[in-house]
Amino acid sequence: MMLIREMRSEDKPRERFQESPKMASMTDLVAILLRTGRQGYSVMQLAQDVVDQLEQTVGINGYEDLHWRDLTDIKGIGPDKAVTICAAIELGRRLTYIYDKRKLENFSTPENVSAFFMERLRHETQEHFLIAFVNVKNRLLGYKEVSIGGLNETPVDIKEAMKWAIRYKAFGLILLHNHPSGYPEPSKEDIEMTKTFAKAAKLLDMVVLDHVIIGDGIYVSLHERGVI
Repeated sequence: MMLIREMRSEDKPRERFQESPKMASMTDLVAILLRTGRQGYSVMQLAQDVVDQLEQTVGINGYEDLHWRDLTDIKGIGPDKAVTICAAIELGRRLTYIYDKRKLENFSTPENVSAFFMERLRHETQEHFLIAFVNVKNRLLGYKEVSIGGLNETPVDIKEAMKWAIRYKAFGLILLHNHPSGYPEPSKEDIEMTKTFAKAAKLLDMVVLDHVIIGDGIYVSLHERGVI
């Protein structure tokens, strides 16, 4: 039996994941969670037993019916390790649900954009600046709050914002911020910032599709105003 510390670095599950998460196998991922094996049985062997059990457990509802006690039948898997594995599975399931839900959001119109963010922003007492990242079909990939300001303005780091655009591999950006006054009429600074963002996005082969300003139950679209 070879212990993990005796393996080459490139064969160790944690190092392999650090190098490239996609290269890590299911057994590698489970081994990282388990951390240790049992006496006379390496963590990789124990992880393979868990993977085999998981593959047998999957039914019509996927892993929704999996209970941590199902894994304690495996020698070397006690309640702590079983709960750790099931918690990781549940986390992945929930994150997948969130992503699928966002992916369905259609941001092709400012009405849809404002409806998605209105209740989140309309009652804020400070300005919040967010960016929604969309694909070529205007479907939401995700969004990021990039700054929070005072009553009248919020500083925005364009470099930081574009970093997230690259991470999401976005085609388009939709800028959003609220006016705590409740009146979404754009200021001169709002218009100038929008144009600056548009230039920065163009350098990265992206496009700023709109800048939606949220008021109290009403909004203004700078795209509809002809600013962009």
